[in-house]
Amino acid sequence: MSLEGRQMWLLRSSPLELRTLLWSKYWVGTVPLLVLALAITILTNVILKATPFMMAVGVGTIVLLTLAISALALAFGALYPQFETENAAQIPTSFGGLVFMMATVALLALVIVIESVPVYRYLHAAFNQEPLVVSPLMVGAFLLVIGVCVTATVVPLRIALRRIEQFEF
Repeated sequence: MSLEGRQMWLLRSSPLELRTLLWSKYWVGTVPLLVLALAITILTNVILKATPFMMAVGVGTIVLLTLAISALALAFGALYPQFETENAAQIPTSFGGLVFMMATVALLALVIVIESVPVYRYLHAAFNQEPLVVSPLMVGAFLLVIGVCVTATVVPLRIALRRIEQFEF
């Protein structure tokens, strides 16, 4: 949002709905990041000869996290805009940028901790050459990760929409 700068009044006076503006900004930023993240994740897993289970966990996690982190970036940009900044490089080091980075690290840590349970069980079974038994705990952990990431996507986008509706120029 900060990149719109002083031209935000023009967007507000156009017939473009704010919801459309928000979604276009979200998808224009998210799709390239998602393509890049998937390419890196899949290529890395192929090079490391990851098992199908680990490939699925990695790809699923990166998709969910990319969607959530993009939503967080948009929300924090709307909550703490820097419309008066002269240099775009100053935006990431602003208060909103730093809070966004801390929120992202917290989200990553939470997802890693939750996924550690099923990944540990998988690695334990693979190390002992036992068949993997999918337990309710594993399914619950993956469902919890999905819930956390969906929440971290939907809630920030709603907050961002409410905030940009309040902008006055």
